[in-house]
Amino acid sequence: MHSPKRKHLTPTDLAGLTVAIVGTGREGVSVARMLSAQGNVTLTAIIDAEGGPGEAWDSEFGQTIPVHVFDGDSDVLDGVDVAVMSPGIAPHRPLFQVLARSETIMTSGTDLFMAVYGDRMVGITGSKGKSTTSALTAHIIDAHGVDVSWGGNVGIPLWDIRPADIIVAELSSYQCSSLTSSPRVAVVTSLFEEHLDWHGSAEQYFSDKLNLLAHTPQSVIVGGQSQILTQQVELLYSGLPRTTIGQGSTWSVAEVDGAWHITRSGDAVVACRDLPLLGHHNWWNVAIALEAASTVTNIHNTTAINALKSFRPLPHRLEPVDDPSGVLFINDSLATNPSAAAVALGSLRDRRVIVLLGGADRGVDRTPLRQELVAHPPAVIIGLPASGEELLRDIEQWCVEAGVTPPECVLVAGMDDALREARKRATPGDVVLMSPGAPSFGQYRDYEHRAEHFKQAIADTRS
Repeated sequence: MHSPKRKHLTPTDLAGLTVAIVGTGREGVSVARMLSAQGNVTLTAIIDAEGGPGEAWDSEFGQTIPVHVFDGDSDVLDGVDVAVMSPGIAPHRPLFQVLARSETIMTSGTDLFMAVYGDRMVGITGSKGKSTTSALTAHIIDAHGVDVSWGGNVGIPLWDIRPADIIVAELSSYQCSSLTSSPRVAVVTSLFEEHLDWHGSAEQYFSDKLNLLAHTPQSVIVGGQSQILTQQVELLYSGLPRTTIGQGSTWSVAEVDGAWHITRSGDAVVACRDLPLLGHHNWWNVAIALEAASTVTNIHNTTAINALKSFRPLPHRLEPVDDPSGVLFINDSLATNPSAAAVALGSLRDRRVIVLLGGADRGVDRTPLRQELVAHPPAVIIGLPASGEELLRDIEQWCVEAGVTPPECVLVAGMDDALREARKRATPGDVVLMSPGAPSFGQYRDYEHRAEHFKQAIADTRS
C-alpha cells in the first residue's frame, strides 16, 4: 500500500493552487465552505460513488464547484495540486491509493484546522470515552468563565466550530491519522482494537490513533485504566512527557469512607453516586476531563462540583431511557465493538442485567467481552442479528470452558422481539442494557437509528 505525500499546510498556503475536496459529506462541505470564503483557491471535488455528492453539497456548491466521479482513472487528478481528504476515505480504497501514487500533496480538513488553531486546542481521542470526556472538559472550562467551543467528531465539523479562546475537539482515529501537527493539549482516554476495516490492522490503528501525540503537544494526558494504551504510548513515544490518570494522579477515582469519589491530590471532592454518569469508566473520564481542563484554567473545587452535577450525559452512551415499569432501560448503542460492551457490562456488575448483544461481525478481538462475561455473567443475554446466533453459541462455549454456568441465552429476530423477551424476564430494579458490541451495518443507517428503534420498542412493548 502506497504512503501519501503529506506536507504541513495552512489554508493560506493553498493560495493560487487547485485544491480537490475528496469526499463531499459533512466534513467536505465544511472545508469547501472555509476555502470558498478564503477566495483565492481554485476548488474542485472528487467522489468515488455514483450516488452523487449529496444534498448538502448540491444545495451549497452545486453550481460553483465541479464534482468529478472517480472511476479508476487517474485523469481525475489532472491539474490538482493538493487533495483535502475527508475522514471517510479509507487508505485501502482505490481513490486513496491513486492519490498516494500521484504527485498530489494530501492533507485533511483536520490537519488544516490544527495548523491554524492547534495552539488553543484540547484534542481528545480514544477508543471509548472521547465524546463524554470532550464534552465534560468543555463544560468544566466553560463553568470557570473561559471562552470555550466544542466540536469535531461529535457531529460538528471542525471548520464549523466557533473560534473561541479554547477549542475542545473530539477526534476520531481517521482524523488523527493524517495529522502533521498536534494540539496544545493531547488527550487519549483508552485504546483497544477498533475500525480494523479502515486501518487494516490493530497495529496500524494504534499508530494512527496515537499520531495525535506525534508532533510535540505541550501537554499529554492518557487514561491509565487502559493497559493497551499505556503500553502503546510507551512503545511509540517512550520519551514523551505525559500525565497518566490513575491511582496516585492528581485527579483520580478512589474509595473514601466506603464510597467512590473523585479525588484531588488524595482528598475527596465529590461522591461518584452524585454524578449523572454511570459506571467506573465514566468516573475515570471525569478525572481525565478535570486534568485536561486544569491545563487551560485554574480549577476551583466548588465550581467543578457544580459543573459535574449539572452535566447531562450524551445520547447513546449508557443513556437511561424512562419507563414506568421500574426496570432501568439503558441505550448504549454507541458500543459498536466488543470491548465497549465489556466496559458497559463491567459498570453494572452490582445489578441484575439483561443484555442485548449482536450486530455486524467485523472480526474484532472479542477477548475483553469474553473475560467480562465469564467473570461476571449477566442474568440473560439476548442475541441480535446478524451475529447473535454465533455469538450466543460462542458465549455458551466460553462459559463451559471456564467452568461457569452459562446465562440464559435467547436468540431473537430483531429489536422488537428482543424487548418483548426482555420484558418477560425483567422485574423492577433490573437493567435491560442494549450494548450490542457491534456496528449496525445492514440493518440500520447507523448507531443512532438503532437507538431510535430500541427506544421505540421499549414504548411499544409496554403493557
